[in-house]
Amino acid sequence: MASNGVLEDINQTAAYIPYQEEDTRADHDSYTLFPDRDLPNGYELRLEAYRAAWLKCLTRIQDLTRALHAPVVDRVSELVNKSYIDILPGLPYPELPVISVSTNGVSSSFLDEITSQLEGRDDDALFGDANSGHLVTHIFPSDCPNVSSAMKTLVTGFITKYERELGSGKRKPGKFTQYNGPQPAASMVRRAAQSEGNESEVRLVIVLHDFEQFEPPVVQDLFEICSLAIPRLPLVFVLLLASPPSPSYIHMTYPRRILSLLQVRTCVFPWSNDVLHEILLKTFFDVDFEPELMIGPVLIDFLADFFERHSVSLDSLMSILQLAHMKHFEEPLTVFLHNERLGPSDAGNSVLGEPASFGFLEALFTRVRNARDANNHKEWLNTSIDDLLSTVRTARKTFRSRVRLLRVALQVILLIRAFMLSEGYKVEATLSELMCGVMRGRIQNVTKYLCTMVKKLRKEQINRLLPELRDFFASLPDKVRAAEKAISSQIDTAFSARDDEAHVVAGLLSEWLMAYFEERIVSLEDTPLWDIWYTGSTPFPTDLVNPSIRASILAGLLHPQEFSASVAANGRSTHNTEDDGEDEDDSLLHMPDTSILFQRYLESGKMINVYDWFESFAVVLEEQKRHHQRTQSRNLPERNGRPSTPRTPRTPRTPTRHSRGGKGRQRKEQDSDDPPEQQAEEETEENWRLEVQARFIRALHELDYVGFIRHTGRRADHVMRTVFDTPISGVTWALLFFLVRA
Repeated sequence: MASNGVLEDINQTAAYIPYQEEDTRADHDSYTLFPDRDLPNGYELRLEAYRAAWLKCLTRIQDLTRALHAPVVDRVSELVNKSYIDILPGLPYPELPVISVSTNGVSSSFLDEITSQLEGRDDDALFGDANSGHLVTHIFPSDCPNVSSAMKTLVTGFITKYERELGSGKRKPGKFTQYNGPQPAASMVRRAAQSEGNESEVRLVIVLHDFEQFEPPVVQDLFEICSLAIPRLPLVFVLLLASPPSPSYIHMTYPRRILSLLQVRTCVFPWSNDVLHEILLKTFFDVDFEPELMIGPVLIDFLADFFERHSVSLDSLMSILQLAHMKHFEEPLTVFLHNERLGPSDAGNSVLGEPASFGFLEALFTRVRNARDANNHKEWLNTSIDDLLSTVRTARKTFRSRVRLLRVALQVILLIRAFMLSEGYKVEATLSELMCGVMRGRIQNVTKYLCTMVKKLRKEQINRLLPELRDFFASLPDKVRAAEKAISSQIDTAFSARDDEAHVVAGLLSEWLMAYFEERIVSLEDTPLWDIWYTGSTPFPTDLVNPSIRASILAGLLHPQEFSASVAANGRSTHNTEDDGEDEDDSLLHMPDTSILFQRYLESGKMINVYDWFESFAVVLEEQKRHHQRTQSRNLPERNGRPSTPRTPRTPRTPTRHSRGGKGRQRKEQDSDDPPEQQAEEETEENWRLEVQARFIRALHELDYVGFIRHTGRRADHVMRTVFDTPISGVTWALLFFLVRA
């Protein structure tokens, strides 16, 4: 730890303070919102369960995302490979290949996939075949303040990449500062490509990130310079644009003189709600994949609304799903998500047998018993832990089985819906509405409509529908196929009799499907302990995605104690002063300086006198000091049978407006023969007065930085308020606090 002398030395420009890792194991209980019914190590267990559940879901989404990116990545790679092969004959001069890629809606891994595709999969074959041998360099807007810096960045990027791949590190720093012109730069990069003897297959790809942020004059000069070096130098530009493809940013920004030098090709990621539906269906409603946590209809509705109104990004989708997972694992019972034993062998019994776990066991017992038995709060003492864990195990199997069959029923609905749409019938329900209706168990209108349409199908239509249904049930996994044996045999019967009487077969098939849907599609909230493996109707914490900054700042200034880990760990709320019997002045004693100053800020008018503001602030600090001394006096040991009482300190005088020079006169008039104790006391008071002023200035600057005050030129000693709303209510504050803590 740096000494105070080093910190106070004005000649030292920096001080090294080594990091000391704190022991945070004792603070883990502060992360629970339900301390009365949580396990002693519940935070660690839920965190481990969350990691496993989210990792499985994230891996699935990433695989689906790569599959969605693949067509666009392959298209970009194809255009790069054919950039100097498929040339339109009869052109007066060669055109510079430019590939415009719209990154709106793609994942952050999209650029890595493009770069990996262009550079090749084999690290040893730098200049291999046409599919794996391109040199790629990346240029950012901050690298191109002018055309000279842009050319230097372009050349340095290629040569550095070339030397890194071949293991050559003999170049000295700053060697390429001389290659600022077009011809030296072209010669240097061209020699790097010719060194492997396959120049005709190598492309020099320049990726311009955030293309809208580049200065158009710099990019115009860059295009003109590079157009002079082609086709001797096979340059290809890949532009990453965040703007929509229509209207085209390139054609709207750059003049025709520049566009005539370019051969622009556009690659667009086909983002739509169908992409969102595909990811949700293949992640949570696929019969071949079972996520650890099932999302509810509220989250599906939020995702559909969010992507229609705000952002269409795969990264946003993953962030929202991750927040939903984190929110779900606030519930203490979610420790049973994977294993009711809470670890290997009998580790769960040892944890649950501790006295600190009795509240958790009582909450679990209340959930697994019916309402009549739950009224007897002492009955759980006679129930063994093994019985409770066995109930959890049975509930998990029941829930998994019901969800598995529910996914099959939804896939049958989607199959019939797709068939009806291909036949020209109209189905108004969207995919998100179907998913939400199935999860709620209220989709009778859709199933009844589809079964009615099946009943009215003609013979040739029945002959096309039955094979699709038969192939679907035949392709189910083995553990699902046994449970669907009844409906599968009924479809086989209808398939064998489809040539006899089509209308009779259609009627029977409609009845069988209707009965099947009524049996399979039920609400998952009817299963015991459903909230361990299912988010249900839990509202999504919208403030975590689109936070209210103003409300958060007000809440932090008005109730700062609620954001401390110690208060939150005990599950208490300190902003309710009526329950504690403290008035407003007493509550200010435990607040930080900025909150004290903000409380006095709310009590003032439109114009605030800074001096009066300082005096009211100093009064609270004096009371804080006396309160601290009284607290210390209670802890002092008794002397001669009497409790020791410290001497009441003298209250320092706050500076007045007309006391300029008073300090010097007081020092002149002061007798030099004063006792040392009195001199030390006066020195302490002087230091305290300076501390109060410094704390006031710091708190004032913090409020000024946040934007709560505005300076005026009319009065130098006054500031203006910018916030006049009343403080937020207790109910609103409690809701905001728990969302922030989540």
